[in-house]
Amino acid sequence: MSGAAIPADVWIWSLDMASPDHWLSEDEKARAARFVTSTLQQRWAASRAGMRGILGAALNRAPGSFQFGAGEHGRPFLVDVDCPYSFNLSHSGGLAALVICEDVAGVDIESIQPLTEDVESMFFSPAEIATLSGLSARERMQKFYRFWTAKEAVLKALGSGFSVSGKSFTVDLSTQGSPALVEAHWENYEFGSWRLVEFEPAEGFAGALAVRTDREIDLTVRRWRFPD
Repeated sequence: MSGAAIPADVWIWSLDMASPDHWLSEDEKARAARFVTSTLQQRWAASRAGMRGILGAALNRAPGSFQFGAGEHGRPFLVDVDCPYSFNLSHSGGLAALVICEDVAGVDIESIQPLTEDVESMFFSPAEIATLSGLSARERMQKFYRFWTAKEAVLKALGSGFSVSGKSFTVDLSTQGSPALVEAHWENYEFGSWRLVEFEPAEGFAGALAVRTDREIDLTVRRWRFPD
């Protein structure tokens, strides 16, 4: 371990409140319009507008002044802006989360819902599947989402999308609130040093943050609202 703890801010906001349409680019407005229901259209627009508002405050820029590019697997980045931060967006149901951090970070939030498919056999490592076996339905559901968000956060920090299999690495949940990446078999990515932190975005949701660093994480969860 080296250096002081690295600060990481995770901003949480509702996607079911009106967002400033004029903050969005024409491309973002067009993408929002392609969703099949008005609720999905509003929520996607609010996720992008919130990201713009939070980044604007962090960089002292107008929210509508940014141009976003997309990495190979869809991770957004700022074009022609000197940004000293890594940022990553996640949304689930009517809630969104954005992490801003000095080191490369990924964040994931999920609405905790009853499981209808055997997802872990397709996405989890054998050690993680063994941890879930024998649990009651309620315990299994809670631990499943702890695994899921931690693993998604790692994949999002990698920027790999699903080109890296969830089965190729293992997360240990034995320390409450601080998952650990204990094993990884990645062909195109270094294992390196990782820190993972769990948080509760809202009642009924699970959340996790992953940062590629050997420093401890000083996590602050904040609430965002669009200006009146």
